[in-house]
Amino acid sequence: MRSLLCVALLAAAGQAGATGIAVRPYGVTAAGTNVERVTLTNDRGMQLSYIDYGATIVAATAADRSGARRNVVLDLPDLAAYQRSTRKWGAIIGRYAGRIGGARYTLDGKTVQLQPNLRGLTIHGGPPGYEHRVWQRRDFADSASIGSVYTLVSPDGDQSFPGKLALRVTYRLLRASDEFRIEYEAVTDAPTVVNFTNHAYFNLAGAGSRGLATHRFQIDADRYAVTDANRVPTGELASVAQTPLDFRRPASAAARLQGPSALLGDPPGFDHSLVLTKAPGKLARVAVIDDTASGIRMTVGTTEPSAQFYTANAFDGKEVGSSGTAYERYDGFAFETQHLPDSPNQPAFPSTALRPGDVFRSVTSFRFTRQ
Repeated sequence: MRSLLCVALLAAAGQAGATGIAVRPYGVTAAGTNVERVTLTNDRGMQLSYIDYGATIVAATAADRSGARRNVVLDLPDLAAYQRSTRKWGAIIGRYAGRIGGARYTLDGKTVQLQPNLRGLTIHGGPPGYEHRVWQRRDFADSASIGSVYTLVSPDGDQSFPGKLALRVTYRLLRASDEFRIEYEAVTDAPTVVNFTNHAYFNLAGAGSRGLATHRFQIDADRYAVTDANRVPTGELASVAQTPLDFRRPASAAARLQGPSALLGDPPGFDHSLVLTKAPGKLARVAVIDDTASGIRMTVGTTEPSAQFYTANAFDGKEVGSSGTAYERYDGFAFETQHLPDSPNQPAFPSTALRPGDVFRSVTSFRFTRQ
């Protein structure tokens, strides 16, 4: 998978910590496929690392208040741990991120039956998930950025979805600022539905830090998707006003998890689809997350219409990060930019249909600064 460009950059850099692209072996899958780890280092010293398995982000270093860099992406210690896990750490999710109610949808008059789970719905595309596949990779460098282009071909009938889908995901680290971007592009040879996201978990105090008590969230969303008992959208998009989901002004998610709330469940937790207040298809700022302890700020921009905000409610201490710390409930958060769940069954939601001749494109950016 290593490109000639990458080999040249490695020779010029001389070591993983130098500016450029560094590649090293990461392991071999149970099926015998080699997996590599890529580490990008920009001119400011920020690093972004990912592996070919699941096109999974495994680290992103941000400068704290003192200038020291911390990895803010929760990770696992080795390839075997990623193969065992069901939590989709930092991986690309598809063909359809989120839930599809009844494990079926109708498009152009044709009903498509998907693979139901035990609750009778499909989540994150169903098995076999994109997070458990080894993606093909090409590394690149240009005047403004360095990165890799990952490609995956999902054949007709894969996960029971119609159409051969060609998906390209670009990880791009900007040279002159602490910002990385995830760029998606997909085409199909038959009508289908698509919804992609990256499932990274963050903790801006540093991966392995406990809880979210020092985090403040500001999210540009004025509505959320109301869901049923299986957390499948009903079709109603309700106002966040006077609910725990109102982060239009900076607020502590941890504080809102302390008290009882019918909306947050029992035990309480955020796992909600927020409708972003932005122009359709335009790359715009949608969230600012601050950690008052480290001084790290993460600003998220996206072209997507919504985001799934999740506070790691199901973490139970059974999985351990590379830091040696077991991940407990609320030890991280995910902010998954995407289209709304169950959109194929909800005519009022933005469409997720992709047809031959059309190109799906999406961009999400993560920029890190100091408060």
